[in-house]
Amino acid sequence: MKRKDPATKNQKYLAIFLAVTMFLSAFLIFFTADSKTDNDDVPTSETGEELITVPFSQVPGKHVQHEFNSIIDGLEMSPDGVTNAVYVDLQKTEGTPLEAIFGNRQTMNVSFSYGADVTKRYGASYDNESGFELHQIPEQKISMPLDTQAMPYQGYQILDRTNSTYNIWNVVGSPAIIGPVQNVVSVIGILEGNETSTTEYDQILSQANPEGSIYQEVAKRTNSTTDMPAEQYYRDLKKLDNGSYMQTSIYLNPEPEVSEKITAYQANSSERGVAYNVTTLDNITKLVISSDFENLYNESALLSI
Repeated sequence: MKRKDPATKNQKYLAIFLAVTMFLSAFLIFFTADSKTDNDDVPTSETGEELITVPFSQVPGKHVQHEFNSIIDGLEMSPDGVTNAVYVDLQKTEGTPLEAIFGNRQTMNVSFSYGADVTKRYGASYDNESGFELHQIPEQKISMPLDTQAMPYQGYQILDRTNSTYNIWNVVGSPAIIGPVQNVVSVIGILEGNETSTTEYDQILSQANPEGSIYQEVAKRTNSTTDMPAEQYYRDLKKLDNGSYMQTSIYLNPEPEVSEKITAYQANSSERGVAYNVTTLDNITKLVISSDFENLYNESALLSI
């Protein structure tokens, strides 16, 4: 039998996690800064402007200070109306098939013109096709053009990262905020206690244990996602100490097909090398499956929920 090429496998893995990364296309805040110049030691922006590297400590005003170890921490900084959100620990993706899907921390550095590695990433999307991201930058520094403008707001300095294509603004800190200015302002409002963060996923997250996950996601049914098999769902993926993977899926008010599929495939799951653990609590169904990565992919494809 002909062995599958690793690249083909990665394409398969990409398919299963494509929905996870859909939020990135909602507001597309990538930069494609070109650091190749006549002098490779001098970075430039996408428009050719020379960049300077500024430690966060040299940016005046308040800096973001908020715990940032799970999707719950990201949601605590998110205004109401989140339709889906994803949290990725980029360090934990290294050496796994997910590294090619989500991009590693160096790729994030180039994409956002930071001049420093991003190790954790959170993104939230909204019905108006807008959103924002949070980025953990342990080196606590940022690259920017010499003429970067700053807008003072509530004691913070909102840095203008906008170019001819993107409406993007940054606030430094742990984590850094990046997105359209109106969304950045709303996040600051939450940090300052002037706005309230979203609580709509609290019920489903009460059954989750996101700590230590490679990625976590939440989503809810909207007018554009009417085919979702539940009112809300949560999913995370962890790599276990023995090298296998564990995926947790939690459904709030699931459709009957969810329980039907789980029951059907659980019956002979051991034949496919997959372990199942299913619990129900009132209107919540929780499914935990574990196996090696490829078997986990195949099982998720079978379930398609």
